[in-house]
Amino acid sequence: MKNLSITVAVTALVAFSLGYLVRGAVERTPDVLSVTEELASREHSEVPTTQAQTVVGSEQIGADTPFTTNLNRETEIPIVRSSSREFFMKKRLGDGDFFLLNDIGSERAEQIIQGLVDADLYIARKRKAMSDRHVADKAEPLAEEDLDRIILTAEEKVELDTEKDALYRQVLDEYYEAYERFLRPHVQRLIVGSFSSNLPEPLGYATRETMVQIMYEENARFVAELESESAMPGAPTPQGWAAEKEKYDKHLVVKQTFYNRVIDRTAAYLTASQADQFKRFLDNDLRRFKLLIELTEIDEAD
Repeated sequence: MKNLSITVAVTALVAFSLGYLVRGAVERTPDVLSVTEELASREHSEVPTTQAQTVVGSEQIGADTPFTTNLNRETEIPIVRSSSREFFMKKRLGDGDFFLLNDIGSERAEQIIQGLVDADLYIARKRKAMSDRHVADKAEPLAEEDLDRIILTAEEKVELDTEKDALYRQVLDEYYEAYERFLRPHVQRLIVGSFSSNLPEPLGYATRETMVQIMYEENARFVAELESESAMPGAPTPQGWAAEKEKYDKHLVVKQTFYNRVIDRTAAYLTASQADQFKRFLDNDLRRFKLLIELTEIDEAD
């Protein structure tokens, strides 16, 4: 039986640690807090889960969230059941830097925004219609909490993905490839945006974008180093929690190096005060991760 106080503490810790990453990041590409989510899953379920099985509530995502196609199996994807124009307009607030970076005037930017929102609404409604057909085919009524996660077939998923891509190409026209590049460092853009929004004077868009690209490049290096570390031959592999803790401890060491490189590279684009605050921002994440490991170890010992 898991200790309730530890579970409550970990729940609060994870919510605080992941709060700036849950705004739309559903495609589970490797990111700076992926192992934090994996650790959290040990506290929230009696059934072991993997990173790929992490469930993100529908209130945290939109229909235009990217997802990875797998033609070999059915795919579970979240369904947006309350899809209003206001919902998708709010999601477009993060696109402001894209228009600045590409020198797109306000009139053209407004056309693109409205076109993307129209596309999002269309895809969301089509996805809901598909999910509703699956609900109707169920022999037993689904519980309320299960309605947001419906299994769509791989073919349905590809159909949605293909149609969304065609709509985006039509709306964005000559800016389509630039927009695709803009979306790739989505997680890093959320992190930098969160840091910037908490400064007395938010960073300029050019500085934010430079920091995003630095974090994106260093994250790729971080992931490669983790993979290299896990592939290295070593002593006999421990079992159970000991094996898990060893993995998390290695992750923590590599993550510290990753953050040190980010801090060194971004310092040239920040004032001394901003650089110090950014270091504290990343250090706080490391401390939360260490605490999460310690809490999980205590819980495993009970």
